[in-house]
Amino acid sequence: MQEDLRELTRALRNESCPRRVIDGALRRIEAERPQPGWLPYAITGALAALVFVCGLLVWSRLEGGKAGRQREMAEQQAHARKQAARQAETALGIIGTVLLDAGAHSETVISDRAIPPLRNGLETAKNKIIRHTEL
Repeated sequence: MQEDLRELTRALRNESCPRRVIDGALRRIEAERPQPGWLPYAITGALAALVFVCGLLVWSRLEGGKAGRQREMAEQQAHARKQAARQAETALGIIGTVLLDAGAHSETVISDRAIPPLRNGLETAKNKIIRHTEL
């Protein structure tokens, strides 16, 4: 009995299925397999559209944020320019006041200290010239 089984096993190992049987089985499997409809394509397209729309929204938010930051920076720069102009105006006003005070002080010094000796020197020179011509 064991020998019969061994012979049967050897015989089965050497057997191969005919090509027409394999082709028929493949045709039946193909016929029984459910065919994909439009639903998987619709789901894929909807997901792609959703990703695209989300990308656009994120991009527009980022661009809007950049515009807002640029606007804020421009306002800060304008404010800084105005502040610099005010500070320059104040500095020039202080410098002008100092120069006016210096000019007034110089005028006082010249009229009080320089003119009398010059006047006296001119009087002395005039007197010497007049005396010299009288002699």
